[in-house]
Amino acid sequence: EILFLKFMVRDYRDLTGKDLGLIMHNIVRLNDDEAAELRSRIENMSPRSAASTFDMSTDPAPIHEWLARFQETRLEWQRPDDNAALPAPALTSGDDLPKAGNSKIPLPAITPELLMSQFPDMSDADRQALEYIADPENFSHVLHSDGTVLSVSENGPAAHFKNTYIPHTWTFKYNFKSPGEDYPYFASHVAQYQYVLAAVAGGWIGQMPVTLIRDNVINQATLNNTEGLKGEELKTAFLNNTPNGKSTAKILEAFNLEATSVKVEEIDGDANFYVNLKRK
Repeated sequence: EILFLKFMVRDYRDLTGKDLGLIMHNIVRLNDDEAAELRSRIENMSPRSAASTFDMSTDPAPIHEWLARFQETRLEWQRPDDNAALPAPALTSGDDLPKAGNSKIPLPAITPELLMSQFPDMSDADRQALEYIADPENFSHVLHSDGTVLSVSENGPAAHFKNTYIPHTWTFKYNFKSPGEDYPYFASHVAQYQYVLAAVAGGWIGQMPVTLIRDNVINQATLNNTEGLKGEELKTAFLNNTPNGKSTAKILEAFNLEATSVKVEEIDGDANFYVNLKRK
């Protein structure tokens, strides 16, 4: 939940450009003292030691209370059927304004026939998973003009997927599912539906990427199992021996794509993985 909150803070900041203090109020509805404390903890949080950053054994009550309020309010600002404006900050500046060129755009109509035309080899289970994701009772989807799609579970276990699809390059920013929960779909199914949304809206349906980026990877097993590796050794280790890589491999399979090489870029303890692709 703490990591999820961190992702939501980044997401809200990307969409609005607002100061983190305002984000604390807008998303979590904290008072000044609580916002300052949680702000400090999030900003000082090390991705490599996230599990130990919050010592729940000392005084867990405040954090549990904040997260409970966060769970109740985290989706209010992003639901596509919510016409209410984001809460206005007390003070505004040019830096507080939403970023130009990244506005929310209407969702295109996605029919079962269109999905079948894009994924003709899908099984009945795949079809049912895509139908589940397409149902507004189960998922809300927000599409932005830069090709970013935000998909949030509205029914069942919590799930949150934010990825960007443009011709030639797909960037997977974060894909959250609650551990231990049973889901009627895989992340690869969400990727399929998000791709169709972005590609239909952008007028490039049918084009496949040449590069897939796993952005800002913080999973410790993925970082450990790929540390210091390059070339074929890195590609094999990433796709076969890491959670992020296995998920990537399943996504590639869903689109009939194959990885030709993998490169990694380390930034402030996180890592970006660049997967070069070709059609099978």
